[in-house]
Amino acid sequence: MSTVYIHVGTPKTGTSAIQVFFTKNRKLLKEKGVCYPDLGFDFPGIKSNRNAHCLNAYIYDENHKRLRDRERETAEQALEKLIGMLDRFPNFVLSDEQIWNNKDINTERLNHYKEKLAEAGADLKIIVYLRRQDLLIQSYWAQQVKENMTTSFSDYLVSKKAKYFKLDYQKRLQEMADAVGRENMIVRVYEKQQYYGGNIISDFLHLFDLEMTDEYKQSDHVVNASLEGACLEVKRLLNNNPRFTTKLNFVVPMLTTIQQEMVGEGGYSTGKYFSEKEHAEFLEKYREGNEEIARDYLGREDGILFKDEVVTEGDGEAETYSAEEMVEILGKVIVMQRDRILQKNEELAELKAPINGIKQKVKNLAHKVLDR
Repeated sequence: MSTVYIHVGTPKTGTSAIQVFFTKNRKLLKEKGVCYPDLGFDFPGIKSNRNAHCLNAYIYDENHKRLRDRERETAEQALEKLIGMLDRFPNFVLSDEQIWNNKDINTERLNHYKEKLAEAGADLKIIVYLRRQDLLIQSYWAQQVKENMTTSFSDYLVSKKAKYFKLDYQKRLQEMADAVGRENMIVRVYEKQQYYGGNIISDFLHLFDLEMTDEYKQSDHVVNASLEGACLEVKRLLNNNPRFTTKLNFVVPMLTTIQQEMVGEGGYSTGKYFSEKEHAEFLEKYREGNEEIARDYLGREDGILFKDEVVTEGDGEAETYSAEEMVEILGKVIVMQRDRILQKNEELAELKAPINGIKQKVKNLAHKVLDR
């Protein structure tokens, strides 16, 4: 009997890194009995690494109206393709972080997926990584600022956008457990000190009794690197100019490089975007639910789910950055852009050199012909 594992996120818990790793190592993982299938679907703006997106994709017509019937048809087609592969491998992994927040992926729908797979002789298990809620909401906000948002963090906390995210972990886990069974829920914590092997990939592989070894291909860059601190505030202010609001605009890679030079590749290890009062109130909302998760899913009688230190000091908000800090960062952006232009000009000159040489030879040859 095969087992299908659906990795549902949550978002901002290393999902992109896991998806890239499993895509890069498909062949080797198959040899070890774990298939990360490509089900053959393509969605605008969605990387193919997210191979479970077909189970919960939002599909729109030309007038931006959701086609819910088409969405369900797509999910059914994906399940049929998956079922056709079940006899080839003992384990299958599907991953898409949107599943966690997608309200359409409810108990009823997950139960339908479980029943379809059961009819084909397969079990269904759900893998979820949980990140402490204060760190997660900061990371959500930072990601949207990195793309195009101008909203300050304090305003974001009370906005409809923030309410979209399912931060009541206990409630969402229960919805899923009601569908697939408590015994089929695999709950892990997104904290370095709680990873098996010290990193998210090693921890994820260990779920399948696999160890990280040199035979696996590694990503050569940080997947979905975050902006933080003053570099993030620069981007938020620049977003008021339309030229800086596309997801792939030119300034993000430069700000990422500057940040890594200044503070290293950091995440959101402190509550620096909260005021102390905001921070304490925010964490209190989820304390009891987190304690229940620790006891019910991880067997921890002390109710401790997250072990990283909670830092609540500070004034909060990015407005505390000085003008000198902001100007320094923008100055570095200008210098980097100038250096890139100079480099491009040098590369262009190198490409033109052979052509200019040929032109000169042709001109000399023409003169010789005319002199005759």
